[in-house]
Amino acid sequence: METNFVFEKSATAAAPRDPACFDTKLASTGGPAPRDPTTLAVRWIGVSNFELSYKGKIILLDAFFDRGEEWPPLGFHAADVVKADVILIGHAHFDHMSDAASVGLRTGALLVGAPITADKLKTQSVPDAQIRSVTGKGGELLKFGDFTVQPILALHGRPDKHIAEVMQHALDELTPKPSDAEKVEEKTIMDRGTFDPRVITEGTIAYLITLDDGFRIMYRDSGGRVTDDEREAMRDLPGVDLALAAVSADFLNPPTQDQALEYMRLYRPDVFIPAHHDAPVSGHAPLWRATEPIFQALKDANPRLVTISREYREPVCFDTGINVAHGRQP
Repeated sequence: METNFVFEKSATAAAPRDPACFDTKLASTGGPAPRDPTTLAVRWIGVSNFELSYKGKIILLDAFFDRGEEWPPLGFHAADVVKADVILIGHAHFDHMSDAASVGLRTGALLVGAPITADKLKTQSVPDAQIRSVTGKGGELLKFGDFTVQPILALHGRPDKHIAEVMQHALDELTPKPSDAEKVEEKTIMDRGTFDPRVITEGTIAYLITLDDGFRIMYRDSGGRVTDDEREAMRDLPGVDLALAAVSADFLNPPTQDQALEYMRLYRPDVFIPAHHDAPVSGHAPLWRATEPIFQALKDANPRLVTISREYREPVCFDTGINVAHGRQP
């Protein structure tokens, strides 16, 4: 498969320099949008949050921006987000949707998520007309002019219990406890999500986003095993151009590599960008998950794969029009 990551349109371009491919200010907070209609700008904004900017439209993937004092700063606040057309929420844990309601109400964006997610949004004064509840079990295709979205039922990550218990005990012993003020702040944020156990099996949605020229993006915000619904969605496709996939929460390199390899084999992406690698650990400051061992395992299995990991808000641009040149329209 020929790569669709084209460096003439990327952040390494020589000239002309498209500000959207260099500026770290999000388009949703007033930063530049791509000049060329075939350019897609992708920015990672912590955990599994991404901003996609394409043809004047802004798609937000998850919405967890005001994260608290223990987290590394993102360089903006939820109140700075003034433009969004669609917010796709992978699942309803607080670190994926705590700012979805406020951003949705301010921007008028449509908020999409599983029924559990929709129910939580309704408790935060989001009107029914602004919420699209999806099951991901097939037959759902959301159309937004220059792109379509196919929700797919996924599975939330479930790390090995033994590994989690051992690591949690070590962290309890070695890391400082949050202050009372930090505990209050954390509870306020956590209350804007849910810990309903149904999130694991029926409340996690992957999204297959297809642009009007055939460029495909698979977004998965939790590192769980692939589902039959995902296999069915990919059955007749040659692969995707870009996978935005969460790193599993198994701490150790071998299981996180195995999970990433499962995604690569199913989605067959040209480009892989990780997510959720600055993840929180319960009761502790974020513990970053290593991406380089994952990238090496992916490249060992597929030397043609392009792996990219950037800083918060740092753009990566793609020339989506390459699909037309290669006859890969939808």
